[in-house]
Amino acid sequence: MTETVILEARETRRSYGPLWLVLSVLMLGLPFLGRQRITVTNERITVTSGFWTKVRDDIEIFRIRDVVVKQSIWHRLTGIGDIVIKSMEGRSEETHVLRGIADPIGVSEKIRTLWNQTARPKGPAATLD
Repeated sequence: MTETVILEARETRRSYGPLWLVLSVLMLGLPFLGRQRITVTNERITVTSGFWTKVRDDIEIFRIRDVVVKQSIWHRLTGIGDIVIKSMEGRSEETHVLRGIADPIGVSEKIRTLWNQTARPKGPAATLD
C-alpha cells in the first residue's frame, strides 16, 4: 500500500495571540518563519519546525496511544487549538504537540480514524477458551 497524504497544515499565525503579533512586527516577522508544518498521511504524521535549524519528527500512526485537543479561550475564539499526541517509542512514552491547528477537533478525529484503520487488527477477533 502506498503512502497517501491525508492532511497538510501549518501552525496558524493566530496561535501566537495579540502579544506575539506585536512582538513579531517589532522583530520583522521572524517568529512566523519557524512555524510548524504538519503532514498527516495514512502511515505517519510528520512535524517540521524551525527556521535556522530544521527539525523533522515522524510519528508512526500505529505507535499512537492517545490524542488530546487543548484550546484556551483565545484559541476557541479564533477557531484553532493544540493537538497533543502521545505515542510509544520502545518502552518510553513520547509527547508531541501540534501547535495552532485550525479545526483541531476535526484533525484529531482524522488521526483517530487513521489509527483505527492502521493499528487495530483486521479480521475476526480471536478468543481464548
